[in-house]
Amino acid sequence: MRIYRRPNKAIRNSVITIGSYDGIHRGHQVVIQKTIEIARKMASRPKAGLLTFNPIPQQVIYPDFHYILTPLPEKREILTKLGIDFLYLIKFDKQLKSLSPTDFVKSQIVEPLSPCKIVIGYDHRFGKDGMGDVALLKKLAKEFGFEVIVVKEKMAAGEPIKSTRIRERLLLGDVKTANRLLGWNYSISGIVGKGQGIGRLLGFPTCNLKINEIAKLIPVDGVYAVFVWYRGKRYLGVMNIGRRPTFSGDTRTIETLLLDFKQDLYGARLKVELVDRIRPERKFPNAFALSEQIKKDIEQAKRILADFK
Repeated sequence: MRIYRRPNKAIRNSVITIGSYDGIHRGHQVVIQKTIEIARKMASRPKAGLLTFNPIPQQVIYPDFHYILTPLPEKREILTKLGIDFLYLIKFDKQLKSLSPTDFVKSQIVEPLSPCKIVIGYDHRFGKDGMGDVALLKKLAKEFGFEVIVVKEKMAAGEPIKSTRIRERLLLGDVKTANRLLGWNYSISGIVGKGQGIGRLLGFPTCNLKINEIAKLIPVDGVYAVFVWYRGKRYLGVMNIGRRPTFSGDTRTIETLLLDFKQDLYGARLKVELVDRIRPERKFPNAFALSEQIKKDIEQAKRILADFK
């Protein structure tokens, strides 16, 4: 998959879909797969692409927005696996935010890309204050010479699958439901940095994960059963998100224990997939009590993760 940040003749007359696509959840995947399917069936063999925003609109509208599900590197990785041909990035800023729906379609879609078909979800909105909808896009399609294909909503447990719903689940610690809605395990990636060495003193050396994407959504504090990816290999693990109340900590940390793993990972890049929340974080009377609980957490994590082998 190639990434474009400016017009290129190689991607004109393509089949595209449009949107923030934060999370690339199961609903998004249906639209993306439809986009690819349509392009592959056409005799002219156009490319299939996604026009998306960087940063996503919420980051501009709400400057303190720290609930991104898939920052650009993660989005790129998932889209590559889905098989889309290209990603066309538009910088979302106050100027773009103020464009009317018609001006947005003309200046940001038609003029740079001249797509032959646009595939969108049933609830797609665009332009200033989201005033543009499916009906308007179909009207503009006749004016500018492209076709609109609308994909029906994807439901789960009687409700549409939406990024907002997934964020709510993660902030409640309901990782299992969030993963079911996503269609993949929610993950956190970062570099292993220096910690206080508390885990090592307890007999459980942990990796203190430093997150580069400050706007990335970090689930509610607690202990989680996780898979840890390191150099292309998957390991079982336990992750603690929180402030280490047993040791009167005041800084939120993300600490991961890889099971049956002895190497020093300082400076390494890890990807951690959250599978299930084992328990909330809590304060223990002493280090020994915490150590005994960690042993129980490890056994619980092994039972949970055994179902995913």
